[in-house]
Amino acid sequence: MSGRRTVFLTCISIAALAILPALTMAEEQDATCTEGDDWTIVIYVDADNNFDTYWAGVSQPLLLKIPNSESVNIVAFVDLLSTNYTQVVEISNGVNETVAIFPEMNFGDGETLEWVIEEAHSRYMSDHLAVIAWDHGSAWSGFCVDDTSGGDKISLAEMEDAIVGAAVPIDILAFDACASGSIETAYQASCTGLVGYIVASEELVAGDGFPYDLMFTPVALDPTKCPKDVAHDMVLGWAQYYDPLEWAWYSPLSAIDIGAVTESMGTVKAWCDAMAADLDQYRSNYKVALRDSYTVSCSQYQVDLVDLGRHILADAAVSDPVLRSATEAMMTAVGGAVVFLDDTDRTAACGGISVYWGVRNTWVLNSDAYSAISFAQFAGWWAFLDDYNT
Repeated sequence: MSGRRTVFLTCISIAALAILPALTMAEEQDATCTEGDDWTIVIYVDADNNFDTYWAGVSQPLLLKIPNSESVNIVAFVDLLSTNYTQVVEISNGVNETVAIFPEMNFGDGETLEWVIEEAHSRYMSDHLAVIAWDHGSAWSGFCVDDTSGGDKISLAEMEDAIVGAAVPIDILAFDACASGSIETAYQASCTGLVGYIVASEELVAGDGFPYDLMFTPVALDPTKCPKDVAHDMVLGWAQYYDPLEWAWYSPLSAIDIGAVTESMGTVKAWCDAMAADLDQYRSNYKVALRDSYTVSCSQYQVDLVDLGRHILADAAVSDPVLRSATEAMMTAVGGAVVFLDDTDRTAACGGISVYWGVRNTWVLNSDAYSAISFAQFAGWWAFLDDYNT
């Protein structure tokens, strides 16, 4: 049986963690929790594709197992391939009830996500909000594919615009979708100033998806839980469900403090700059580090960011003290943003956040699209990859 580890602090040793000068948004949300607070959990179900049967067959039955709570609203906005409408489904007391029906919508459009956030906030106003994107995901290239809308999917820029447009603070933005635990996704969320935590896997998410009952039963039983506690429970519930399953070796899950991501970006950019400055000298060393680092199963061009740094430092030939110091600082900053992590023996190298590193023909195909990613531009990572592949 494959083993797992659940890490409850960070992926970097406590001694290496930087002291943050002020509370992050997530920490402020946690600090203001009081008895009597309530939660709304929104599932954005884009099943207008080959996942059509997974909603009713897997996720919905698990949601129905969550104990009823007067202080926790559970609502799904559902678009199925087998229907020509969008339905709003409330889940409580072990029963799902369709409370509203709207015309068919494009769930691969950021404007639909914005509408869902606004509608949920209007219908179920609460102290805390979790929004879960349910469907396919693909790191920097977006999530939620709508087959009846020409295969449209929500880009990271659309995600940012949707959250900013709705102007509703989101305590937890989660992805029941593959490969969404990327630095590109986390940075784009940080640009909104409205997201506390992301819960996502940098790897594949199995067809069973989130074990909703195990993840959210704790907050149903104790609605006074703060966002960090709920993010913790989500990782614990994931571990409880997937740890015993040998076939689930490819499924780590992390909870990321988005405020800490925001504060780490200067450090990450300094590392990107150092990598670029030494490219001519260490090109072959980078190639070896990339080859040896953990890569995401569903996208061999997403590499674990902390493990990449680890392999760069392991190469004694990489002797530039500026690059080595910048790499160590990047690993500390990125690792420090991952507050909870569950991984397996075979994904033990995962630090909880991936980054895109396209090569050769793949870079030619993706270069223009990747240039539009906020992280790629801010950190200079697009320019580095372009020089690396030239």
